[in-house]
Amino acid sequence: MKQKVLSFKSVRTLLIPLFILMLVVAGCSKDTSSNKNGSGSKNQSNQGAGEAVKGGSIKIDQRVDYAHLDPAMAYDFGSWEVVLQFYDQLLTYKPDSSELTTELADSYDVSEDGLTYTFKLKQGVKFWNGKEMKAQSFIDQFERILTPAVGSPARGFIDPLVVGSTDFFEGKADKISGLEAPDDYTLVIKLTEPRGNFLYVMGMPFFSPIDKEYVDSIGDKEFDRKPLGTGPWKMESYDVGKQMVLKKNENYFKEGEPKLDEIVISIESNEQNSVLKFKQGETAFIGWNQEINSADFVQLQSDPNFKDMLMKKELASTYYLALNNQVKPMDNVKVRQAINMAIDKEKIVKLQNGRASVANQILPPTMPGYQKNLPAEVDYKFDKEKAKKLLAEAGHPDGFKVEMLSTSGETDQKIVQSIQADLKDIGIDVEIRPLSGASYSDGARSLKYGLVYTAWFQDFPDPTNFLDVLLNGAEVPANNWAAYNNSSVNEKLNKAKSMAFGQERIDLYVEIQNEILAEAPWVPLFNPVRYAIVQPWLKGYYQHPVLMDPLHDISMTKK
Repeated sequence: MKQKVLSFKSVRTLLIPLFILMLVVAGCSKDTSSNKNGSGSKNQSNQGAGEAVKGGSIKIDQRVDYAHLDPAMAYDFGSWEVVLQFYDQLLTYKPDSSELTTELADSYDVSEDGLTYTFKLKQGVKFWNGKEMKAQSFIDQFERILTPAVGSPARGFIDPLVVGSTDFFEGKADKISGLEAPDDYTLVIKLTEPRGNFLYVMGMPFFSPIDKEYVDSIGDKEFDRKPLGTGPWKMESYDVGKQMVLKKNENYFKEGEPKLDEIVISIESNEQNSVLKFKQGETAFIGWNQEINSADFVQLQSDPNFKDMLMKKELASTYYLALNNQVKPMDNVKVRQAINMAIDKEKIVKLQNGRASVANQILPPTMPGYQKNLPAEVDYKFDKEKAKKLLAEAGHPDGFKVEMLSTSGETDQKIVQSIQADLKDIGIDVEIRPLSGASYSDGARSLKYGLVYTAWFQDFPDPTNFLDVLLNGAEVPANNWAAYNNSSVNEKLNKAKSMAFGQERIDLYVEIQNEILAEAPWVPLFNPVRYAIVQPWLKGYYQHPVLMDPLHDISMTKK
């Protein structure tokens, strides 16, 4: 999902738009008392032992301010924390699950040829202003996404995939011919080719319904700061850079949600301050969008008053070093393989107090297509002597100089300095270039750096969201910062994304990943493990494998 503007947890918080990269959709039993994450690690704390009370208000912190509140524009974890509260989608994910379920759609049907999707919508769903959501509300949002003046990053998910999308974007048509509303509660979407991940795409916040009359009345720029959706929470107030207050949507279509009356979110860039406020009982949890710094994390783990309040979840994310195939001598595969073997990933995990696991491939462990046992020839083990030999074979026995782009966060700098030291041991002199925000992402897309330290967090749990988005030649330089362009891989990626779900499709992605790994355009570094800490008087909090904090689902207990 977003490429991390690494300083956040990178990803997605400060993904490139705070991460560059990300997620999407909700429904079934809300009981999370026995939920575990995929790796068997604890996904609940000692929260919620008492009886839940009705309503109530909580306070939480968020590390950075919101880049966007317009669902057509929001593409970072920080923004999604609230955009997913303001807006609903056709589909969502079940609680603590990567399984899709219906949300604003009551049901859906996919034609046998995979080209036509028909969604029957729930009736009676209303925007906060009382107007009813209808099929046209979705079409209006699709049109905004394909309006050049809006500049939505979601365009690539539907153009040229939706019939007529390109003609609309180029101004050759005044409507998208592949979108139809045969009645107020039926939405028909026609595709130019089958796409196995399309239902996941429809669960992304981008494609939320909007009240076009409202948007037109205030304009796109103002809409980005004054949301109006159908979601469980309304924005009561927003003091930019300081605080946002969410109020319960009393007319929300899901009975019993949200459970709280109010959530006050403070913008708090100092992680130590956030931990202090939590310890004092001022805030309810530290979750997706506020890190626990290293010193405090170690202390909390050993403190009997707080250690049982911690929970962890392995994230569907990979931090990696992109090796720019267009910058010499990175265009030599032996050089790239040498760099893969020279970096001590275990040391990087230790620098994060164990809040990560070593990565040896592109896909994270929770993603379909992940291989527990990689073929030996593409499983690059830490071996500096072999790395030196490969460098010599590549014509660089004395090494070379190269620039590495990174973000400026404290933890990120520790990691890139560790990489710098490892590469120095084999003769590669790395000059670190720390940048932040748009300067970082612009620098990565400039393709002038030999190395780029970054990360990707899933938008949805499908291998195309990593392999196709990050390593298809068509994505250079947008997301493919390794400038990797292999015609054989491109052809297979284009084939795989049009295949129906099933083992044959996953097998092809395994083949693709191994072909990419053989050419070593990345050094996969680690898969992050996120720790949250939750007050014992909070009930129902869990770390979702795809979505943000479950603000609609949590309640308070009698203290």
